[in-house]
Amino acid sequence: MREWFLCLIETKGNFYINVGLRNKRFFVQPVFTLTMKKEDLNILEELKREIGIGEIKIGRNAVFSIRGMKNLLEFLDKIEEEELITSKKRDFILWKEAVQLVKEYKHLSKEGFLRICEIRDRMNLKKKRKSYKSKRYFEKLIERLNLKFESEKERRKISSSLRTIYWLRS
Repeated sequence: MREWFLCLIETKGNFYINVGLRNKRFFVQPVFTLTMKKEDLNILEELKREIGIGEIKIGRNAVFSIRGMKNLLEFLDKIEEEELITSKKRDFILWKEAVQLVKEYKHLSKEGFLRICEIRDRMNLKKKRKSYKSKRYFEKLIERLNLKFESEKERRKISSSLRTIYWLRS
């Protein structure tokens, strides 16, 4: 990986995991973003050309993001944890574990989903975490709503395109 890209990750990058419940469906979405001022859009465009994946959206800032399992796995092939030296290294290691759990469909089990919530709680500690996104919140929600997760056999049948979103039986 080129050094300038690693410097961007260390200073402007963000590894995060979006989790939630929408319409009786839990979702898990690992994402990498890199946010810069609109004036620096050319740097993000060069980055996208260099690594061949990701998308750029322009709002108040310019945001380069990588999402979707295929793209995330390709991104992981391009970066090694040994290359990172700041607190981003810790977040990257945790994020990588969560991506691996999703890749292996383990997030479709109660234990796997709660493990991802736990990983998320330990990441990006400088930011305030909303209590309704914590592992404890989801544990109580699962118990309160008496939600059931798919069996191991059923999880294996789920299409890879639906890997990050799944239905809960009640």
